[in-house]
Order: sequence, then structure tokens, then C-alpha cells
Amino acid sequence: MNEHEKILIVDDEPDTILILQDRLEMDGYKVVTATDGIQALELIDRDVPDLILLDIQMPHLDGIETLTHIREKYPGLLVLMLTAHGTIQRAVDATKRGAYDFLEKPFQPEHIRQKVNQALEHQRTDERSTRDELIHNYEEIVAESPPMLEVLKIIEKVADTDSTVLVHGESGTGKELVARALHQNSSRGNREMVVVNCAAIPDHLLESELFGHERGAFTDATYQKFGKFERAHGGTLFLDEIGDMSIELQAKLLRTLQEGEIERLGGTRVIHVDVRIIAATNQDLRRGIEAATFRQDLYYRLNMIPIYLPPLRARQADILILAEYFLQKHSKVHSQPVRWISQKARELFRQYDWPGNVRELEYTILRAVLFAEGEVILPKHLPEEVQAAGEQQIEIVPVGVTMKEMEKELILKTLERTDGNRTRTAQILGISLRSLQYKLKRYAQIDAPNPRNASAL
Repeated sequence: MNEHEKILIVDDEPDTILILQDRLEMDGYKVVTATDGIQALELIDRDVPDLILLDIQMPHLDGIETLTHIREKYPGLLVLMLTAHGTIQRAVDATKRGAYDFLEKPFQPEHIRQKVNQALEHQRTDERSTRDELIHNYEEIVAESPPMLEVLKIIEKVADTDSTVLVHGESGTGKELVARALHQNSSRGNREMVVVNCAAIPDHLLESELFGHERGAFTDATYQKFGKFERAHGGTLFLDEIGDMSIELQAKLLRTLQEGEIERLGGTRVIHVDVRIIAATNQDLRRGIEAATFRQDLYYRLNMIPIYLPPLRARQADILILAEYFLQKHSKVHSQPVRWISQKARELFRQYDWPGNVRELEYTILRAVLFAEGEVILPKHLPEEVQAAGEQQIEIVPVGVTMKEMEKELILKTLERTDGNRTRTAQILGISLRSLQYKLKRYAQIDAPNPRNASAL
């Protein structure tokens, strides 16, 4: 067992959560909890767990619907369904939809241990085989987390095809790196990959940029211009931020994708182009379809192979290896003697949310390399917002608050800081685990400390 393996329990029954959390924490796993599917999806996007125990019957978003959403973003994520006697058939159906297996209530401790260990060993074996199966190195995509290994697996399967790929994820997650990996490991890799940022070019110029123009096609067209499609002939055209393209230009792009032909602006000659398209977006294009700002037919044409890049906060296992990678890269490029990241700085990296994702992490390391006085990056070399991630705020207790209420608040705050880990919470508070469990049962009717960290009760 890996002591860093994280398990997410999703169930609307506090007693079920307590039973499972007790068993799993005794076995050394880090446990976080959620009381419904919506809360669970928020937690997964913050930090992808190694395993999910997912109840079938829940309010707001039930287990089957939650599983469907998980499969869309994280196809390789392990899910064990939790089922009562009356929902066993639904649990069996869930395995057909991608769940690994199911646990039947009431739970037997040894059965829990057996199923969880079996699932996680399957995950470890799958991760090892994924690394072994990868033919290419993908040196620029630094990753060890399960969701990123899934991304590499998809790249490996579809790189040497002409399938259109849509890469979606937040800004700074590395969408262009994925596009380059797809291009370089294809039969087109010896030709050019042409990049067009659809958000950076004014709409009235983007059409000319893509398709080219003839001299005199418009007022400023004083010469003939080849467009990006012609430049990318035989290679790959990467359309970044495709969601910012106008609806009118989307229609012309769709025709080109279907026919493999273009006409320059102001021209009459049909030009055949052999181009593989990789598109990327940080927007939800399905919402664009609903708002009539993105064509549904173009979406389906681009989304033949979808690749989702999780935010950095959801791939905790990659943060420090990425930091080390950028440290080596920039200390060498800038001839700096910096070789190490201090333990306190490493803790700050783990605690910070990285809203700018991998790009923000790289810039943070670059800044630290330039500002460090010696061989070690210290917290003082990091931006203020990263340093602030480790600060613990001390709140003043209002007048009139009882000791019981203060105790309840202290327990909740500590649970929040430990992501619901009761063993660690008891250690911090200086009480026994049994005493903590008693107090939690006493306060069983209080709300969850934070929807981000979910209920530990």
C-alpha cells in the first residue's frame, strides 16, 4: 500500500461514511468525503483521488449520473459503487458503464479491505504497464499522476492517425504540448505544425490568416498571401482557443474540414490541402452550442478524439516533479547555481491552488531561480500569493460563544485543514481517535466544514 494513496467516499449517510472512513484510515489511506455527486465532482477537480467509493442512491446527483461525469473527464479513474440490496442490479449496470466493481451494504471490514486493495493494485499494475507500453518519451510532458498517464495513453493510441483531436482544459494546463506530442509522434512529424491562436487575431483578419488572400482582395491586400492551411499542407494545423472563432468563420472551417479544399480570399481557384487538425479550448463548447455561439456540427467534427487536461490542482502527484523539472531547466538556461527546493517551499507548492496551472508553476520557479541567493529556493523567493497559502489565519472568537461551540468550531477547522483525515485531526488536537469519534457523533447534525473538503461526519 502507498501511504499517499487517497480515497474519496461519496455517500449521503453519515454512518456509512464513518464506517468506511474508520476502516480505510486504520489501513493508512488518506480519506476525503462528500455527501452528494455535485460535491464529489468539485473535490475530484481539485485533487484527483486514486479511488472513489460511490453510493448509488444520493440526492441532487445520483451515483450513476456522477459516474457518467467522472468517465467523461477521467476515463481511467477507479470507481467502486456502494449498493444496498435493492440496488444491486443498478450496481451491476454501473460496472458496464465503467465502474471497476461494487461493495454491498452492510459492509464487512475484511470485504472492504479486500475490494479496496484489489482495486488499487489493479491501478498500480495499470500505471506500471502504461509506462512500459509507451513507445515514446514525451519528455516535455512531465507527469506521474493517473489522469495524466491516461492522457499519455490516449496520445500513444491516436498520434499516428489523421483523426481530429479536441484538447480541452483550463489555460496553462499544457494544451499546446499535447498537440506537439501528437504531431511529433505521427507520420507527419517531419513536416511543420502550424499554430494559430484564434483568440489573439482580430476576427476580420483571422479568415485571411487561415485561408490566405489574393492581391487586391481587400483594401490592404497589396500582395498574394498563403494562409496557414497551405503552410500546414502535409503536416498539422493547431487551432488554439477555437471557441473564440466567429460563427461565420466556423462555417467556412467546417466546409474545409469536410472537403479538404480552400479558396483564398478574392480567389476563384480551389486548392487541395492535406492537413491534420488539432483544436484546443478552455471553454465549454457545449454551452457555446446552447448559446448559439458555436456550431454543433463543427463541434462533433472536431471532437472525434477528446482529450481532457486536468488542472494542476487536480494532479497533486505532478506538482513537485514539475517543480524539479523547471528548476533544472531554468537554472541551466540562466546559469544559476540553484539546485534544491527547501522543504517549506515544497509544502507551499502542495498547499497552493495554482490557478494559472503549469504555466504559473514554471514562472514561479523561474522567478525563484533568478532571486535565490544560493543553491536553495526558500519561501521568501516565492510570490506573495504562494507564500500566503501556508499562513494559518487566527480568528477572534465573538463574545457570547460557548465552550461547546468553540470546541465544535475548532474540530471542524482542523478537519478542514487535514482534508477530513480524522487520525491526523486527533493528533493535532492532542486527543485520542476514539474521543474525536465520540465528539463527531455528538455534533452529527452540524453542516460540513467546507464543500471543498466535504463532510467528515
